[in-house]
Amino acid sequence: MSNLSFGGFVWPNDPEKYQEKCVREPVYARDEDGNNVFAGMSPLKRTITGSGVFFGSDAYARFRALLLLADMGEPMDLWHPNWGTRKAFLTELVSDLDPRENCVAYNFTFLVADTENAV
Repeated sequence: MSNLSFGGFVWPNDPEKYQEKCVREPVYARDEDGNNVFAGMSPLKRTITGSGVFFGSDAYARFRALLLLADMGEPMDLWHPNWGTRKAFLTELVSDLDPRENCVAYNFTFLVADTENAV
């Protein structure tokens, strides 16, 4: 099975954890009496989180490559072997371990973009 990828970056080994969260929020409007009334549900928002570890002599280079993609601030293709491809923003990337040679633990968060690249 192929590994997770984002933009041009391919994970050398898939993250240890990968979670997709889908949420709709209630939307309220004011009626003519000034009362808040339920008006429907917001569009579905998808948040993808995960964590893992890069190992090897290029571990820090791999983390920096992902960080460069986060710096771009654009939606890119996020591909998962089971879930397929979605446009997503890399909104958070955290080095989650005290520095060690040849080992970088990380956490990430993606927000899936809609057809107009909004989240």
